[in-house]
Amino acid sequence: MESMMTVRQVAELLGVHENWVYDQAASGGLPSYKIGGSRRFDPDELRGWIAQHHEPENGRQPPRPSARRATAASAARRRAQDEEHQPAERSTRAARRRTGTAARAGEEAQPRLFEI
Repeated sequence: MESMMTVRQVAELLGVHENWVYDQAASGGLPSYKIGGSRRFDPDELRGWIAQHHEPENGRQPPRPSARRATAASAARRRAQDEEHQPAERSTRAARRRTGTAARAGEEAQPRLFEI
């Protein structure tokens, strides 16, 4: 059996940044395993993933789920998990920042026009 690959090895193999590998693995886009707090990749599964994402000769790429959508969903999931572990006061302050509620009591809240 081949040994599992690290994030750095996968990033070098694919020619991408390590953060991209982490994001794709966390969102389920790239097959991985979390072992002892670190991500590991099975070389055989990675070869299969590469074969599935190979661009055909005519330049057309098969449709696949949006990585941006998956990343946004995983970010929302992480925020929800973080809030569960925060004390109530910190959670309330974070909620005020997100919703645009005034930081000082008695001040009118300004609605946010754009999400950051």
